[in-house]
Amino acid sequence: MAKTQLTDPEIAARRARVAAMRGTMSNRSIAARLGVAESTVRRDIAALDAARATLDAERATLDTARATTRASTPQRPTTQHATTQAPAAPLERRITLTVDDQLAAALRVLVDYAPGARHTSAAYRTAAHAAILTMADTIRHRARHAAAQGAPSLATAAPSGRAAAPRA
Repeated sequence: MAKTQLTDPEIAARRARVAAMRGTMSNRSIAARLGVAESTVRRDIAALDAARATLDAERATLDTARATTRASTPQRPTTQHATTQAPAAPLERRITLTVDDQLAAALRVLVDYAPGARHTSAAYRTAAHAAILTMADTIRHRARHAAAQGAPSLATAAPSGRAAAPRA
């Protein structure tokens, strides 16, 4: 009997559930709860640890770059009439998201989907992050599939990359 291959969103969702249960349950208990093999849970934990290590390394690189920039920037003598400089743009990319009732409800659904997850702002950020990545992967997959079928992509349909509006 052939084993069904999981899609990327399913793997991401399972890994989110594994991450949520990781601190409170054993690998065997997690595997039983999710209905997967214990080796799958171990692979998911290894992938989560690898992603965390990569993120930590990127942050360390950014911290080093910030420290180097601060050390190499000459300090101006301050005077009473000195004008303040605009702060340098942060090296991290951030987005501010206004959460309305509909988006808050959707985030609660995503967090509820991960057993053992608590409703904290960190859990909501993680859920939003996973949802954005999953949606982007889905769109990329569909675009590759459409290109393989010879269908025009949205990028070639209109100069802005959006689908052209129908003409009346």
